[in-house]
Amino acid sequence: MSTRLSRVEETLRRALAEIIVRGDLRDPRLSNAAAISITAAKISPDLGSAVVYVDVLGEQGSAVQRVIEGLNAGASAIRAKLGGRIRLKRTPSLRFVVDRSIEHGRKIEAVLAQIHAEAATNGPTNRGTAELDDDDEHEAASTEPTS
Repeated sequence: MSTRLSRVEETLRRALAEIIVRGDLRDPRLSNAAAISITAAKISPDLGSAVVYVDVLGEQGSAVQRVIEGLNAGASAIRAKLGGRIRLKRTPSLRFVVDRSIEHGRKIEAVLAQIHAEAATNGPTNRGTAELDDDDEHEAASTEPTS
């Protein structure tokens, strides 16, 4: 990805976050604007459209879906406000989607914590001991006197 495109994506992400946090939108589905987090924006190479990844803190399931519906319903109003904040040849059309990466990361951390806890309760594994035994046998075979 080009440096210019990544700079535009970051500028877009920050401007969208500012628009949402300021509460410029009147949709009741977006009433808890402080809980809405714009995690990333991926813009097409022609700058015509953008996919905006959103996470809603403390919410799950249907509440998150309502926020996404509210954002997509107000996408044209958000786009108009965005046009006044950033300078681009054309302001991209916006599509908001749920960012599942944070949830996915939490699941991975939980699995790793479970593995760590199981390893702590089971003690050291025999794998390291078996490797030492093989090496000891090899050394013993090579140091035996030959007739």
